[in-house]
Amino acid sequence: MNRKLMVALPSLAVAFFASTASAGSSDDYNISLCQQAVKTQIKLEHDKAGVEFSDNKVNAASSGASRVDVSGKGHFTRHDGTKKHFNYTCTVDTSASRVVNASFTKTD
Repeated sequence: MNRKLMVALPSLAVAFFASTASAGSSDDYNISLCQQAVKTQIKLEHDKAGVEFSDNKVNAASSGASRVDVSGKGHFTRHDGTKKHFNYTCTVDTSASRVVNASFTKTD
């Protein structure tokens, strides 16, 4: 199921964030793609969760000619009010503007 998500999500994320690509840096665009993929994964597990990312705790680094690795931290609030922190990582294929791998790990 997650594999299908990773194949289908990038086209949605590209359409959603296309207008921000020219306004910001390519790192901002890649970070946005990654965060949207992670948010979708969290919402699959926790349907009504409110997801927030810590913008000051994000790293984006080239990992090849057309790959960028993104990592960061955030938290989500479940429907019962419980807050859970998480770390996330993604690999973005910059030549296709799509996320090829995304995951998150709860830290508490």
